[in-house]
Amino acid sequence: MRQLEARNAELEQQAELNQTRLQSVETKAAKAAQFTWAPTISEPTGQFSFKPRGVIEADGAAFIERKGGYDFNNGTALRRARIGFEGTALKWWNYRIEVDFAGNAVNITDAYLQYTKIPKTLLTLGQHKAPFGLESNNSDNYNTFLERGMFTNAFGNAGAERRIGLSAAYSPKETVNVTVGAFGDNESISRSSVAPVTDTPDESWGFNGRATWEPIFDTGKIVHLGVSGYYRTALRAGDTKDALRLSDRPNVRVDNGNIADSGVITGVESLLYAGAEATGVFGPFTIAGEYGKLWADRPSLSNVSFDGFYIYGSWFLTGETRPFRNCNFDRVRPFTEVGKDGLGAFEVALRYDKIDLSESPVRPGNEAQSVTLGLNWYFNPFAKLMFNWVRFSGDNTPLDPVGSETKGDAFATRLHLDF
Repeated sequence: MRQLEARNAELEQQAELNQTRLQSVETKAAKAAQFTWAPTISEPTGQFSFKPRGVIEADGAAFIERKGGYDFNNGTALRRARIGFEGTALKWWNYRIEVDFAGNAVNITDAYLQYTKIPKTLLTLGQHKAPFGLESNNSDNYNTFLERGMFTNAFGNAGAERRIGLSAAYSPKETVNVTVGAFGDNESISRSSVAPVTDTPDESWGFNGRATWEPIFDTGKIVHLGVSGYYRTALRAGDTKDALRLSDRPNVRVDNGNIADSGVITGVESLLYAGAEATGVFGPFTIAGEYGKLWADRPSLSNVSFDGFYIYGSWFLTGETRPFRNCNFDRVRPFTEVGKDGLGAFEVALRYDKIDLSESPVRPGNEAQSVTLGLNWYFNPFAKLMFNWVRFSGDNTPLDPVGSETKGDAFATRLHLDF
């Protein structure tokens, strides 16, 4: 009897141990696969993780031409159609690969590897965003308006945006960040195939940097300041060596007409850019602005310079506050969600935007400005509907004969989903 009782106790203990192990495995399995809009899969020890990511943005726009002979095209377009994946490996490494299928073309947006073991430092190698300014380095998923400021796009395309390179970001504390890097061209830029072999333009290269500071950083109360700059040389515009072209559309991408366009400026040996940014978040109200100036060095010709700025304010009618993280805006999370417990979040915004390319020797006097009124409806943290009324104008634009003026209104909308 004593032997049977001992054996029974042993079996009960073993059964309890097996049950505990089973519960532990179930718990780890639950933690290893977490779902929101897309699953995040992780290995139980935390050494590896994998998460699909993507963005879908469908635009529609209608134009009213108020002055000038250009016929803007009403219509629809996929602004972004991206799919990719990201994750961690061997604890100290992050990775991301993402491809964009919008515009009837396939382009790599991100393809990089990050090393995180060095305290307070992040090293990134591959194609990623070069340090530039607030709007440029902010995620496109968190834009307040359909498009960024015109000078941000034009000057960013000349020396920033996504490029292949190496960068280092140092954050001695949560409210201070300094990022520097060396970059070549974007992977998707086609190599020259027309010019003679002896005259083929080389790949451009340069250095970028951005430094930011939040002297006030609290829930619902943030003040952000920053400066940025870049140097770039071995420039080209298409197959033209030592050339520069700056251009952008009037805050809408459905029509391809550039209201700002410097033309192809030749004899440009290098570019130097300097910019400043500032943001204030006070409860549901946000104010933000940037200014940038670009100098083009033309040793055998007259040097030229260009500048631009934007300033905007936004207000959440439903009381949310715009979050900030790692020197950029973060994802808005509505107090309530459509289809769950309410109507989501509503935001109104107003922006003035200007770019001055009037010193261009190819198209002198070209400058453009716009006023945009926006309304954003956030269904949940990952989906939103955006409306923009853009009133734009430009002098000596490429859309009309030299010396004329272009004026118009664009009524645009976007359905956004990211995961």
